[in-house]
Amino acid sequence: MEGSSHTRRRLLAGLSAVGVAALGGCVTTGLSLSADGVDESEVFDSLSLSESWTANKAVVKVTLTDTATTQQNVRKVAIIDAKGSSVWSDTVDPGQTSVSGARFPVGQTATLAASDHNDAFVDSVSVTLSGSSIP
Repeated sequence: MEGSSHTRRRLLAGLSAVGVAALGGCVTTGLSLSADGVDESEVFDSLSLSESWTANKAVVKVTLTDTATTQQNVRKVAIIDAKGSSVWSDTVDPGQTSVSGARFPVGQTATLAASDHNDAFVDSVSVTLSGSSIP
């Protein structure tokens, strides 16, 4: 029994060491979010950080206006990075007023865009997340 316990501790210690090494230099703290265009948007009401400890992406809750999915017919929201690549997207249902789990890249400006059921552009805002990396 003692050998089994010793082996389990070595395994847990090894996994912890691998986890620390994998995250080394990649953990971002002190995240701040700024969004340009939200005040004028007919689709996006607000954005708020959900998790601030992620590595190179931050989780954000996106709150939609009351009319985003009804009058504006928004059916999809997507995040496009500075290079023009889609890095996250989700569908929204009629009447839905928030989207949790949007993953924004840290350290760069990205575009949060909305499209309708025909994938036609509806609205977008510019979002910047910044923070400090822990070495």
